[in-house]
Amino acid sequence: MILRRIKRFFAPPLSADPEKDVSIKLLYGLMYITFGVAVIYRIIHPIISEKPKNAYYSFYIIPSAVILCHLLAKSGRIKLGANILIFLQWLAICVVSMREGGVHATAFSQFMVIIVLASLVLGERGALVYTILSFISGLVSIFLKSKGYIPSPVHPSGEWSAFIANSVGFFMAWILMKFGLSGLFKIREELSRAQIDAKLGGLIMNMESQEVTLSKEYRIMLGDTKAKESLTLPMSRFIEKYVEGEDKMKVPAVLSEGLKNFDDPSYYVEFIFKAKGDDGKTRYILAKGKYKDPIIGYGTGQDITEKHIAGEEIKASQELFSKVFKLSPYATSISNFEDGRYVDVNDGFIELLGYSREELIGKTSVELGIWLNADERERFKDKIIKDGFLHNEEVIFKTKDGRLLQVEFSTRFAIIDGEARMINMVKDVSSKKEAQELRVLNNEISAQNELIAKQKAELESTLEYLQKTQNQLILSEKMASLGQLVAGIAHEINNPIGVIRAANESVKSHFDRVLDRMQEAASVLESLTSEAKKEFYSLLTKGRSYQEIIPPKEVRAKTKILETKLKTLGMFESRNLAEGLVEAGLEDAVEDFPLLFRGEKVSQVLQYALDEILASRSSKLVDMSVDRTSKIVYALKNFSHFSNGGPKASVNLKESIDTVLTIYQNQLKSGIEIIKEYEEIPSVPGYSDDLLHVWTNLIYNAAQAMSFKGVLKIKVCNKDKNSIQVRISDNGPGIPESIQERIFEPFFTTKAPGEGSGLGLDIVKRIVENHGGLVGFETSPEGTSFLITLPK
Repeated sequence: MILRRIKRFFAPPLSADPEKDVSIKLLYGLMYITFGVAVIYRIIHPIISEKPKNAYYSFYIIPSAVILCHLLAKSGRIKLGANILIFLQWLAICVVSMREGGVHATAFSQFMVIIVLASLVLGERGALVYTILSFISGLVSIFLKSKGYIPSPVHPSGEWSAFIANSVGFFMAWILMKFGLSGLFKIREELSRAQIDAKLGGLIMNMESQEVTLSKEYRIMLGDTKAKESLTLPMSRFIEKYVEGEDKMKVPAVLSEGLKNFDDPSYYVEFIFKAKGDDGKTRYILAKGKYKDPIIGYGTGQDITEKHIAGEEIKASQELFSKVFKLSPYATSISNFEDGRYVDVNDGFIELLGYSREELIGKTSVELGIWLNADERERFKDKIIKDGFLHNEEVIFKTKDGRLLQVEFSTRFAIIDGEARMINMVKDVSSKKEAQELRVLNNEISAQNELIAKQKAELESTLEYLQKTQNQLILSEKMASLGQLVAGIAHEINNPIGVIRAANESVKSHFDRVLDRMQEAASVLESLTSEAKKEFYSLLTKGRSYQEIIPPKEVRAKTKILETKLKTLGMFESRNLAEGLVEAGLEDAVEDFPLLFRGEKVSQVLQYALDEILASRSSKLVDMSVDRTSKIVYALKNFSHFSNGGPKASVNLKESIDTVLTIYQNQLKSGIEIIKEYEEIPSVPGYSDDLLHVWTNLIYNAAQAMSFKGVLKIKVCNKDKNSIQVRISDNGPGIPESIQERIFEPFFTTKAPGEGSGLGLDIVKRIVENHGGLVGFETSPEGTSFLITLPK
């Protein structure tokens, strides 16, 4: 315990700031050296010198300065300690030089060591101060010597004393410069590593010679992983080699525009260009920079490929949501949660209530008189706070022309653009209520059959009226069915959004600790041998590739077994590690990676690996959930609205099918043989985007049916003079007879939860019928064929 306290007392203070930590290590390195030199000098000098000094001030003052500096540094006053250390060392040399003859003393040359030390620890200003002080000390010594206040220099008959003193200065200067340069090299290396991890690099442009110099980090960012130094190449060569497409013209134009504004200190160039790296991969680079003068420009480039692609996907999703919102047949609006003011409304809302968009935006339903009972709205608001949504609440709305509508009101709380909003949907059910009343009347008429003969004329009129009512009932049932589908879609979308939110929190937490993780990574890797590093990388690879989700009961059982193994290895607080390894599919890690469970940093190594695996799995969950949401939204668009408005265009069916095969090439090439039998056929009139969706669904379903291993056959031929037939066949297990009648029903699926929406074949059927065609299938245990017939 006592030894531990002594060790803790003499240990240097720690800092979470990397730059400050390097300064502390440099300061303590210099303290150790000066202390050691002073002690050695005090021991050796009297032995080899003919006349030892009467007093060795450096031995008493310098160690005292080192101890005082350490005490101040431990209390947090590092800068003050550094100043006192250097001042006391300078004072010691000053006193010794005065006693030995001023500028003629061998100790006077040691002022150079103090100046170098000050430059390393205190910076440029500190070095200048001690340079001036040393100069003044020399002048003062000359003056005092001329007045007889200090003795003339006395040179001993032996030269060892002078040699020792000057040699100490030489070695001290060399050691100080070595420490300073090693600190600078370390900072530069860490900065370079940070830039590489951030996918960031620098460049310099010479507009006079039309050359560009790429830093090592920039080259690594562009895929040259073996780059060791910067590279200078002509600007034209840089654009030809690394810039893709239209950006070849854009980059020079942007640089020329920036050159025109070089004299504006606030002006800088910022743009994104598409680049092709040395490894053949396409990247999106965010370039920033400015011109130092009309010749030299400098800047940085950062690889933002993932962010750029994600932004484009989010933008496309937002645009799709906007289209669905505007084209929805239901009266839909978006309002502020707190005050209820309308932020946006669609055409259905305007048509139902009779107000213009300008009259609605910025107003509340209570102000406009739409919501007759303000207390009822507050009651619904409290319910939303509690449950997060309302579904088909019956209320009375008032239109602009004073009509009262009985409607079903549904709303859901959402965060849009950082604000709390409500997405509201209003469905007019007045006709539905009237139909219910007429149904009661019809029952009464049936109960009075004895009066039918006497009231024939009245009965004919009633039957005609009932026929109209029946049509209204059919329409109401269709509307109710579509409402249920929309509610089902909302439920389907909520699941991946919840996954995205949870995974995003995990990824955000992972990147919030990026600086700490850099230090953890360095610490973890330094603690491992080369063989252990291989096992560490294998463990990371296996954990990242593991996709299964283990049931909680099985997790607990495996965790208990693994925890026992870890305790056997001396890891007593190991439950969290055991549970993390089990969930990552690494319950056999102790046997598979034995070297990782040896050493002092086992827990740190394993925890770091689990953090990396969790971040990777969270990223994959986000990708899967975004893909899931996109499919559902697109399916909803096609379910509720098809491209039947506007003229059809000429569609080449073979090119349309080949487009889909190209998109899925990466998924089909590994295990599926594709056989195409294309006859010469004319183009057909249709909607190209909708037909692409037909081929996408049928081809992907066929691939899934074969578990992505088998033969996919696509035949396009003339069925007769008026129609063309497309046959898409697989050699999967076929469709069970028990579900063949239901495969075209909306939301019917045999896939596992999360793998299919059940709308694919329903949308295929609707699109084909919208083209005036037919869809059918033939199935057996040897495979299934879907037949699409389209008119010429």
